[in-house]
Amino acid sequence: MDVGGYAAREDCDVPLLYAHTQAEVDAVYRKIAWKLVPFCFLMTVVCYVDRTNISLAAIDMSADIGLTKSQFGVASSLFFVTCVIFQIPSNEILKRVGGPLWLGVLLIGWGFAASMTAFVSNAVQLYVLRLVLGVFESGTFPGLLFYLAQFFPDSRTPGVYGITLAGCTAGVAISAPLAAAFLSMDGVLNFRGWQWLFLLEGVPAIALGVGMMLLLPKSLESKGFLTRKEQMILNSDKPAQKSPVDGKSKHLLYLLNTVILNVTLWVLMFCDFLAGTMKNAALFWTPLWIDAMVNGSSLDWEKAEKTEDSNHGVQVALLSTIPYALAAFSSVFFGWTSEKFHDRTIHCFSLWLIGGLCFLLLPWLAGVNVILGFVALMCGHVGVNGKGGAFNSLTLSFMTEENKSFGLAWMNSVGNLSGLFGPMIAGFLADQTGSYKSAIWGAGAMTVIAATVILFVKDTVRKEHRKSQAQATYYHAQIGI
Repeated sequence: MDVGGYAAREDCDVPLLYAHTQAEVDAVYRKIAWKLVPFCFLMTVVCYVDRTNISLAAIDMSADIGLTKSQFGVASSLFFVTCVIFQIPSNEILKRVGGPLWLGVLLIGWGFAASMTAFVSNAVQLYVLRLVLGVFESGTFPGLLFYLAQFFPDSRTPGVYGITLAGCTAGVAISAPLAAAFLSMDGVLNFRGWQWLFLLEGVPAIALGVGMMLLLPKSLESKGFLTRKEQMILNSDKPAQKSPVDGKSKHLLYLLNTVILNVTLWVLMFCDFLAGTMKNAALFWTPLWIDAMVNGSSLDWEKAEKTEDSNHGVQVALLSTIPYALAAFSSVFFGWTSEKFHDRTIHCFSLWLIGGLCFLLLPWLAGVNVILGFVALMCGHVGVNGKGGAFNSLTLSFMTEENKSFGLAWMNSVGNLSGLFGPMIAGFLADQTGSYKSAIWGAGAMTVIAATVILFVKDTVRKEHRKSQAQATYYHAQIGI
């Protein structure tokens, strides 16, 4: 028969070219987004609920099992040790077995690890479970980014990445009222409130893992996912794809030259590390910073008035919802504006600059007035969390089909080193100085430096993007594909 002006055979298994309109293309991608993005968003929500609930349990749990500020910082950071180590292996497994199966396995694994945290009785046990949690959560973000990249072209990734990554702070925002509810269950069945928090918040991960295994497609060609006409539309819309690099040694050489030795990617990873230090410190320490402010000590926790109010932890958890919710909104909104205005670097620069300056001003403003300090905290969260869609799309533009899996895992591994150092250094400085101010000033300054660096390399980024595409073409020619 004749389809859209192009011949198509009824017995042909491969979708042929289809004369399509832009509206038809947009409609197909909307369909894909509605089927995939809600699951990916929920996975990041659950990921951050289970990753950061330790911050909301910190006040009561620390008292019960005898954690110091330094030990809490170490426990928060140890998660990132295994998270960094296992990201690349995890993504390579995902590439071989498919996204739905492997992402489901990760969810189920970390759900059990999160629930088991309810039974720790000392710092060492907490350290071990945080390491185990890091193993299973390691593949979450490089895995999701790579999985979505199989369904969307680079030009359409900022929006879907922005929504997906909004789940990070949305998860923490949702975790706060959930934590308030679970903490209020203190004494039920002789469990402490913080134990209920860990025990119950691991269950959604297990349920979602089963759901992703059963309901998500492995690829665009998965049976029943798209109609034949929709596959024709996408087949006509996509640029020609390069074949996979043939041969293990040639593949390693290709990765070495296009990813590991790519100077611009290293500059971007350096910026992500600097700004990520502030992001991760704020992620884990915001409830404790709010606790110090509302107790009348600015950010000097040793001078804070001790309270015997059993609902104090619940109140702090609820207040923590506000900056985390704003951060989630900023990720979605600025992911959309980045895609709409075709801009990546200026978005990253502006948001990092705003976030860094707000955190630099936070200790001073908190000393002047608690409300001013809280406003600075909210704006700081918006700044350091809003760049997710723009930054990840920017890094993706330097990658090809052959190195995306490795490249995304490599970028996330290096970037996640900030999660290892940020919370741990914040805890050490808090113990040594009796205040949170030094850590906030240091991490805020690092974020401003990240903004400055990415602004100055803006033109270089554009040139290197063109160079990386030419380099990919050259290597394909050299290895005969």
